Amino acid sequence: PLMVGVDKVLTELFEKPKKTAAGPLDSILRTAFNGETLSRLGPGVGSNALAVSPKRSAGGETMLAINSHQPWEGPVTWYEAQVHSDEGWNMTGALFPGSPVVLHGHNEYLGWAHTNNYPDLVDVYVLEMNPENPNQYRYDGVWRELEVREAPIRVKLLGIIGWTFKKEVLWSVYGPTIRRPQGVFAVRYAGMGDVRQVEQWYRMNRAKSLAEWEDALRMATMPMFNCTYADREGNIYYVYQSLLPLRDETYDWSKRLPGNTSKTLWSAYLSFDKLPRVKNPVSGFVQNCNNTPFYTTLDPENPRENDYAKSFGIERRMTNRALRALELFGADTSITPEEFYTYKYDMSYSRESKMAKLVGRVLAIAPPGDAVVREALDMLKRWNLCTDPGNTGAALAVTSYTLAMEGRSGAGVSDLGDGEIATAFVKAAKLLKEAHGRIDVPWSRVNRLIRGKVDLGAGGGPDVLHDITGDLMKDGRFRGKVGDSYVLLVRWDKTGKVRSRSIHQYGSATLDEKSPHYADQSPLFVRRELKPAWREESDIRAHLEREYRPGGE
Repeated sequence: PLMVGVDKVLTELFEKPKKTAAGPLDSILRTAFNGETLSRLGPGVGSNALAVSPKRSAGGETMLAINSHQPWEGPVTWYEAQVHSDEGWNMTGALFPGSPVVLHGHNEYLGWAHTNNYPDLVDVYVLEMNPENPNQYRYDGVWRELEVREAPIRVKLLGIIGWTFKKEVLWSVYGPTIRRPQGVFAVRYAGMGDVRQVEQWYRMNRAKSLAEWEDALRMATMPMFNCTYADREGNIYYVYQSLLPLRDETYDWSKRLPGNTSKTLWSAYLSFDKLPRVKNPVSGFVQNCNNTPFYTTLDPENPRENDYAKSFGIERRMTNRALRALELFGADTSITPEEFYTYKYDMSYSRESKMAKLVGRVLAIAPPGDAVVREALDMLKRWNLCTDPGNTGAALAVTSYTLAMEGRSGAGVSDLGDGEIATAFVKAAKLLKEAHGRIDVPWSRVNRLIRGKVDLGAGGGPDVLHDITGDLMKDGRFRGKVGDSYVLLVRWDKTGKVRSRSIHQYGSATLDEKSPHYADQSPLFVRRELKPAWREESDIRAHLEREYRPGGE
């Protein structure tokens, strides 16, 4: 439910006046790093998935990049695992701590990557209540009874002292229902009531062929997530996996809906075989970097936008990462494994990107100011749209972008006024000069991976293929918090033999600061180096640190 956006809907329904609601949250955000955080660039969560078939590889290889961008800390940071059973389960990949299955990765036969997609999966209904009975609502011309019960919620207050609060729980024909001062609302979301997601992932883990993997997807338990697939037979495949509700097109499903008619009650989804997809294209590659499915590869093999109803809410946006992936893979008809690695770690902005458009707006406005601002404008004119570690223009550009787009991650540069852009640019220039003594500060001195006592400079940046997005601190540096995290590059050679390499931004000890693995992969991560993902028992034992049997440690 959180992934499809139910939390945002509930927040809106329970929202208090802006000042009251924003105060405590703003305080929490501002003190998250001991009061040192100056600005945040929205959630910054994205992902990359790239696949190349033998049609476009130099040596007949099939290659897959599994590159989700999860938060670097917290309950949904990636944990790396290789799971093997004597019954045929042999999966390498990543999971969230507590997951009983690998969520994306590869076995010897096939692999896949997930990226978030953003269709319209949640609807809010305004119920018409009976003025004579607060537990009745009108539906198709008759009054129906709400299902009403009471939920006991035990809350710890202080030490052993607690209290049980009792809350009203309502259910209507649409689903869970909420009584608020402004009305009674029902919420309906895709996948509601289905708890088979783990079984589907398990079946995907155990699949040995494209047909078996597709059969697992046909369970249709996951309401969202793009899937990008590759296998040892040379197949590549992208599917916009989602539970897309079949809705009455006479209503505007982007708004709150009348909750008094069966016309707004959907109960079926677009069939799996009709979802947007690209399978084994002649182009020899597919990609998804949180962009619209209608630009997955080269035309004319992309899905057609006109084939899908507007009520599905399928996104139309293009990220910089998607633009660069199409530019890089589209220009290279013979991709080597080394080039595949290089493209995944590309650190540039497309000239069609938000960043490039913001730079163009700043230069067109040419904010007036003192010598510092004039120096900054000259620097921006010469910037090459790259975020490599030694780049001396990236700090100014990314800081300006962060300040200009703060809290507006879904907005375009055209949504910003000249005054907003000019103010952000001047503020960025002044901050760099004050914090670093110069505007042309090398990017790695500003872009940091900080983990306990480890403090390392890095390349990459927001929405580049080597994505590192951080919070801007008062000392003029960015503390990385999301982006490239667990990276897994998989390759099947032309004989079908699989090899893979991986890296994690920190290491396998997600919480134990005393562990040698708390940040042992960080130096490799900032140098963009990958380690072998051992899969054979002999290889694993040759590199084994500790062996134990659960319960017998």
